[in-house]
Amino acid sequence: MKKLSLIIAGLLITAAAAFADRVVSPDSLPQAAKDLISTHFPGKTVQFVEADFNEFEVVLNDGSQLQLAGNGDWREVESYTGVPETMLPAAVVQHVKTTYPDILIMKAEKSWNSLEVKLSNRMELYFDTNGKLLGQKFDD
Repeated sequence: MKKLSLIIAGLLITAAAAFADRVVSPDSLPQAAKDLISTHFPGKTVQFVEADFNEFEVVLNDGSQLQLAGNGDWREVESYTGVPETMLPAAVVQHVKTTYPDILIMKAEKSWNSLEVKLSNRMELYFDTNGKLLGQKFDD
């Protein structure tokens, strides 16, 4: 019974280590991810990369955080200096500029059928993939 308990404990520890996030070199990012960072965050450098299965979490030297798919496409971007407008559909950027002038887009998160943006005034906006506003709420 004692041996069985030790074997199970060993297997659990091994499994936990195998599935844990691991810090990797910025050079291990896919070329598409490197291109995305250099295009939308010019002059910024990668400070930290954590790999988890086929996803990457990247932190830049200005504190911006990106969650990237294994192919280099972004899933979530958070920046205290504002998410670069070039990353977002033009209709989304235009809606925010028109409705909330002088407000920054602090976070953008996309899924297969929608895009959620969080503004510096704590408003959350929800768009479809074409940039049509689906709804909004105040994040209290």
